[in-house]
Amino acid sequence: MGLQFTVEAEGPGWFRVTAFEGSSRVSWLYVVDLNLHYGSSSVKAGGVAGVYTPREHRGKGYSAATLRYAVQWMRERGYPLTALFGILEYYHRFGYATFMGEHTATLSLRNASRVEAEELDWEVSDDQGAWRGEISRIYEAVNTLWPGARVRDPSSWEGFRKGVSWEHPAKPLVLKRSGEVVAYAALERWPNPEELLVAEVGAEDHDPELYKSMIKTLYGVALQERKSHIKVHAPPDHPFVKVARACGCTVESFYPWSGGGMARVLRLKDLLEAVAEELESRSTNVEGDVALKVDGEEVTLRVRRGSVEIEEGAASCGVVELGPGEAAQLILGYRSAMELLPRAAKGQVGLLTHLFPERHPYVWQPDRW
Repeated sequence: MGLQFTVEAEGPGWFRVTAFEGSSRVSWLYVVDLNLHYGSSSVKAGGVAGVYTPREHRGKGYSAATLRYAVQWMRERGYPLTALFGILEYYHRFGYATFMGEHTATLSLRNASRVEAEELDWEVSDDQGAWRGEISRIYEAVNTLWPGARVRDPSSWEGFRKGVSWEHPAKPLVLKRSGEVVAYAALERWPNPEELLVAEVGAEDHDPELYKSMIKTLYGVALQERKSHIKVHAPPDHPFVKVARACGCTVESFYPWSGGGMARVLRLKDLLEAVAEELESRSTNVEGDVALKVDGEEVTLRVRRGSVEIEEGAASCGVVELGPGEAAQLILGYRSAMELLPRAAKGQVGLLTHLFPERHPYVWQPDRW
């Protein structure tokens, strides 16, 4: 008897994909609706989470079959992109490729003490949803720079449901000026005894002076809790990290070959149409045609100095063929066209470099699924 699959809604935007052998549940996973920032645009994606096979059913290919079914279900449902946070060296078999690295900035208390900054009022709450309206407003204003950052609707975002660990929500810390929240951090609830661990940080307008005040505040909290250092999860090009570098810090990055944050394209034309507004902003001074082929789907981009037309089919230009994971890496800015494309595709490389410049795609720790 072959496997049978069901898809059931577990809640708003959450779907459970289950594999049955006869009447036995042998494997399952969840698909969550995501909305991801992409500059001035945003992208709908299907997030894969909670992949599990009971021990007695492992080693029989059930998990692989369930994931393949879920990928096809997401494609048919209209998701342009799918992403997950996965174990090392497994999900590339299903077309996924790493699209982001893991980054931290660590400051010793000695270095943090050097920061000269305005002392602002600050508060920490045990309630993960405290100041959620103010925090999400700041977040949405300053997080379009990193492809993949999740959209937080201030009217519905419920706060930091997790920190770095999956076991418990983060504690919000806010800085206030004249009673108004101007910067925030998400503190890990039960970190290593030696460190003050920060899962996320943000400030109005990425103001360097506010980030200095945040370091000064974190220093005071760490000193009070007898920590030896402050460790902040943030992409390496984040303005907070630039401020931290000035007073001395260690910035570490890890880029797995296969694992961590991974993505693959499901519907190429739909994905490009979703980000068309951002692509047009990148095409002001360039023109040309390029065709992409992913999983048998061919799409032509016609670029005319500020205008980008997206057409189905390869038209008359050369075709650049990529795997679904490689296409996600290119479009999200994780890998450059120069790296991904063969040397023979010189014209296409130049055009694709303008359309898809290298970035630091990033999903903040509290937003992971």
